[in-house]
Amino acid sequence: MTVTLEPDPLPLPGHVRIRVRACALNHLDTWVRRGIPGHHFPLPLIPGSDVSGVIDLSDSPDLPIGTEVVAAPFVSCGQCAACRAGNDVGCPSYAILGENINGGCAEYVCVPATHVLRKPPNLTFPEAASLLLAPLTAYHMLHARARVMAGETVLVTAAAGGVGTAAVQLASRAGARVIALVGADTKREAVLALGASEVVVLPRDGDPSAVLKEALGKPAFDVIIDSVGDRTFEASVRFLKRFGRLVTCGATAGAAPTLDLRRVFFLSLSILGSTMGSLPELADVLAMAAAGRLKPVVHSVLPLAELPTAHRILEAREVIGKVIVEP
Repeated sequence: MTVTLEPDPLPLPGHVRIRVRACALNHLDTWVRRGIPGHHFPLPLIPGSDVSGVIDLSDSPDLPIGTEVVAAPFVSCGQCAACRAGNDVGCPSYAILGENINGGCAEYVCVPATHVLRKPPNLTFPEAASLLLAPLTAYHMLHARARVMAGETVLVTAAAGGVGTAAVQLASRAGARVIALVGADTKREAVLALGASEVVVLPRDGDPSAVLKEALGKPAFDVIIDSVGDRTFEASVRFLKRFGRLVTCGATAGAAPTLDLRRVFFLSLSILGSTMGSLPELADVLAMAAAGRLKPVVHSVLPLAELPTAHRILEAREVIGKVIVEP
């Protein structure tokens, strides 16, 4: 195998260079590595969406060299109607670090200065990196898409993952009763400690509908936060209350579920897609973490040289929170 060393990147005007101190991994990184049929990644590509580090080169007076920062996991133009409305995802230039442009599994990354936020001083670099793509996604799902309210019952699937651990905390903070679905009993106590009222274990060969019924009797949810896809989708729709909202951000277990449309229209259900979030929402997430109202959940921290091991840990689905690599 031939290894090619890339030169250190140089920032464009209006950009800064960050010396990476930590980068959190997502399932997206494994998809980029394996490839997705019908989807084009601009190769060669450096993966990694969640960057924390120190400003290394900058012409921005607000971000002098040495400033400890995080990079937003996406870039957007900041000028279009969607950006001006705080809806960065709707930007025609929207791109995700590590998917559409080079990311943070490297010593340096260059990003627009407009998409850099100061790292909360009470967080380590790995903790700060763990609070980006996945918690931002959970925040947007719960507040912008589902509009969760106090007193509602929320089911969070894959509750020990990056989106899940954040969603459990955020829904609980919003005053909701949280039911968490996890894949192993070893994850139960950690998820309960994050604010779940109940944790239901779904074995790998278990039927989601049967498992939820056995654990909860007659389950009924106002909101379901799902990142799993095929495996849990049908059961999730079945257990939504009238006017319930299912928000999906991923399909780690398949992307072609079955759906009985009669239940959707008879009960006035909402099936909502969600992708990441906006810069103001990311600022809210970091402010909550700085105030101690959102806890970083770090599973393990490995050297960047052990990135293959980090991917194997992630794909084994035994993770609670985030796997981090450090250059």
